[in-house]
Amino acid sequence: MGTTLARELVTLIPPVRALRERRYERSFRDHLGLHRGLFADFAEARRSAPSCKPVGMESPEYIDHHTDRADYIQAYDYPFLFWLDRILGQGSNVLDLGGNIGVHYYAYARYLEYPADLSWVVCELPNIVRDGQRIARERLAHNLTFITQFSDAIESEILIAAGVLQYIEESLAEQLSSLHQLPRHLLLNKLPLYEGEPFVTLQNSGPVYAPQHVFNRTQFVTSLTDLGYELIDTWDVPGFACHVPFHPGRSVHRYSGLYLRRTRSVGCTASSTPPQPAGNSTVAP
Repeated sequence: MGTTLARELVTLIPPVRALRERRYERSFRDHLGLHRGLFADFAEARRSAPSCKPVGMESPEYIDHHTDRADYIQAYDYPFLFWLDRILGQGSNVLDLGGNIGVHYYAYARYLEYPADLSWVVCELPNIVRDGQRIARERLAHNLTFITQFSDAIESEILIAAGVLQYIEESLAEQLSSLHQLPRHLLLNKLPLYEGEPFVTLQNSGPVYAPQHVFNRTQFVTSLTDLGYELIDTWDVPGFACHVPFHPGRSVHRYSGLYLRRTRSVGCTASSTPPQPAGNSTVAP
């Protein structure tokens, strides 16, 4: 038995667990990034949240503008850059789900040569969209626009989503089904994927408490391959984890990134075979 698992099992002894849960609840209220509890759905997670601040990133109090992230990249951005460099072309339409004020658009422009007719659309919360539109005008980012409803995206060729899907109650497969045309490429980053049962937990996200999914890796990927996508690449995202105390085995020690490409239409054979990738090996961030 591993040392970590043994330590977690000790906490299940009722008197020990009760004491540790009380102590952890105090820490959970005050510390950004901590997780607490297993829940069947977002509604149950919301009901369990402490009353000291709002619940849900859709709350008006949640204004998380990462303007500094528009000027630099992190290690986990490199797989995105690797694949975008290969799939961006003339007439490319990018849908950036949860892209804040356009941080990916600005930061990646230092490393990629954007096509002149690129369309980069960020789907975000209304309070963030307002500032994103203002900053885009100030920076003369004419290729960057914003929407607040995912279903309003029109014929996007590339979907990118980094660290956002776990906070959306509806699954990605369900969201994609609302589009008139499925994107050919999916670039997904900072995902809490693991081999166990999927669940919902509650995270202290700073100004709010936020319910979030933890996905079963196989189920998550299968939901997309069922739509005609093929998993092309995967990578680890160091520095991002989800530890749920008092629930042994229900933690994600390292988040993941995925690149999927649509190679067939569901129910029929694709009319053409897309070019093969340079390789199928993991791209280290």
